[in-house]
Order: sequence, then structure tokens, then C-alpha cells
Amino acid sequence: MVTLHPKSLAQRQQRGRMVYITGCDGAGKSTQTTLLGQRLAQQGRRARRLWLRFPFRLSLLLLAYARLRGLSWSETHGSVRHGYWNFQAAPLLRRLFPAVLWLDAASASLRAIYWPLLRGETIICERFALDMLVDLIVATNDESLLRRWPGRWFTRLIPRDTLIIVLDADPETLRARRSDLATDHRLAARRQAFQLLAATYNLPLISSALPLETVQAQICSLMEATE
Repeated sequence: MVTLHPKSLAQRQQRGRMVYITGCDGAGKSTQTTLLGQRLAQQGRRARRLWLRFPFRLSLLLLAYARLRGLSWSETHGSVRHGYWNFQAAPLLRRLFPAVLWLDAASASLRAIYWPLLRGETIICERFALDMLVDLIVATNDESLLRRWPGRWFTRLIPRDTLIIVLDADPETLRARRSDLATDHRLAARRQAFQLLAATYNLPLISSALPLETVQAQICSLMEATE
């Protein structure tokens, strides 16, 4: 199973298609979405690339509150800056922030995803609802979010016939690719959350430690199998 909401081929042909490649920083999402866009262009299929991870509007008020409480902060190491949330000891943020973030994500997805799909466009997305879920899991240290209402609500933002693929690599490989990740304290926690997400929703998990061409071939094979 490679989609959260499977649909018939006839229904898919009436609208555009979305491919959502997710995973940890450094897993190769940008590289693979670029290669996939080039491949589709060679086939005469134009594709829009999309990055939609932080559509903050209403949630900015809660993030400002978190900053004042010391529950949201950033650390700078040389020219590298990492931001962190810690909502474990804040009942208001644990309960309210996911709902407000969902409203922001829903609003953004109507404009950036659903309208282009209705026009028949192809979308290659590398950051969206599942990345937000992972951010929430890490911020609250609560893996049960995937089985409760946040998991249901955020996954329902993803169009029904979307092909979702999770790229994975061990922390050492990720840090070797991107030196800025050497000072990211939560890299391992995010990777674990993505692995749990893939297992919970039965999504294909591809090792991005493999050669680029091999990973791209696996992605294209999954696309062909679900078209």
C-alpha cells in the first residue's frame, strides 16, 4: 500500500497527480524531487515542486507565546542555526497548537495543492502534513499522536491518490551529507518518528544511502505501479 486513500484509475485521470517524498533533513528529498521533475519534463509532463512545512499564520500567536515561555528557542553554531520546540510540560500548547497548525495547513493546502490538482497539474512535494506531524511528535515526545486525532486530521489533508514515499538513512550518513546536521540535537528523534510514521501508515521506506540512480529508479517504479 503506497497511498493513504487509494482511488480508481478513472478517478485519477480526471485530475492532477501528487507525489509526496518525505523524510529527515539530509535524506535526499530535494535531490530526488529535482531528478523526478526532470524525468517528468523529458516525458512532456510539467510538474510543480512544492515545499509546504511551515504555513504559519494563526499558529504564529502560539509560537510567540512559546518563545516567551522559553518553550521555543534557537541555537546558533557558527553560521548554522537550529530551532527547537519543547511542548511536553505545556498542556495548552500540547492540546491547542496541533489544531491551530492544522487550520493553517488546511488553508495553505487549498491554495497550493488542491487548486493546482483540479487544474490537472502534477505536484512533486517534499514537505507537507507528515513533516508537521513529525515536528509535533518530537516537540511533545508523544508518538501516540499518529493514532489519535492529529494523525487522522493531518493525513486527511493529503489528496486521496497521492503517492507517499519516505526516504531514510542513518544519522551518520545524514550528517556526512550535510555538515549543519552535526549540531542538530534532535536528528535521531526525527528519524525515529519518520520510521514510525512509515510503519504506522504502511508507506514505502526507501534507503537513501543507496546510489541516487537506484533511489530514483525505485521512486519511478512506485509511480508506474500506482498510475
